[in-house]
Amino acid sequence: MEDDLEYYITFPTPTPKEIHKQTDAGDNNEDDFVFINGANGEKEPVVFLLGWLGAQDHHLAKYCSIYNQKGCITIRYTSPVSYLIARPRTRLPIAHKLLGLLRDMSLDDHPVFFHMFSNNGSLLYYAFTQALAEPDSPNIMVKGIIFDSTPAPRRFYSGVRAMYEATPGPIWKKLCASLGMAFYILSYGLLSVLWTIISGKLPKHPPWALVEDVARCPQLFLYSQADKLISSDDVEFFITERQKLGVPVVAKCWTDSPHVQHYRMHPEEYRESVYSFLSLCLSKDMIVVEQPTTTAGDVGKHKSD
Repeated sequence: MEDDLEYYITFPTPTPKEIHKQTDAGDNNEDDFVFINGANGEKEPVVFLLGWLGAQDHHLAKYCSIYNQKGCITIRYTSPVSYLIARPRTRLPIAHKLLGLLRDMSLDDHPVFFHMFSNNGSLLYYAFTQALAEPDSPNIMVKGIIFDSTPAPRRFYSGVRAMYEATPGPIWKKLCASLGMAFYILSYGLLSVLWTIISGKLPKHPPWALVEDVARCPQLFLYSQADKLISSDDVEFFITERQKLGVPVVAKCWTDSPHVQHYRMHPEEYRESVYSFLSLCLSKDMIVVEQPTTTAGDVGKHKSD
């Protein structure tokens, strides 16, 4: 792994306690809440923002501001395009290094959230789950997981189109990269068919393998019926499977926003969904309410007063 891993850490300004005092002196509006009470007293939540394929830091910085305004610390990182066709364990060193930041900066006892964008972000999150499953893994408090325009099984069309959109430069360069991705997906699919024939088992490749993730903390799904890369049917099937395992789920589905463009088209609804989810996850009164349907309904609820 390269030593110059390009990650970015942002701390909220002003501090959560200062903002809290300001809001107390004001109108005491419920919408002006700031997270200052984590699981261990006044520990600010730490949010990992894992970018989509080809995302630049100025893209993720817009999402960073959502969390910083409420007193959260953010760590943002996007896997290089070359890692898309790498073996899943190739991302493990990245996960180890990013998790090591929590220890190095004395943040390992803070509440932790993961916010993934598209399948590229979910692939990296899968590496985090592998790292956290190791015997000597850091003991962190994962309070919630946010899936934005993800996950979905690897498919030919979505993979080729994602590579085309993420490749910078002229059209000929984009086409070459897309052809390479097409060859990779076809080869990968052939190997999967052979594995199924030999073993008699259907393989679950990352990020779809997250359907069996051992994490049971609440999960928020932000997706759209207009997404041409990640099908809303795939997301809703994934939600159903997670609910069967007892995972508290909150889902927000739009009808018109393109892939990873939900915040751009619906900023107020997007922020409200994120803030409500964080508040839910940090609440001591959160319980799990089972629901048979899995569309845009809330599964995590609060106890009544």
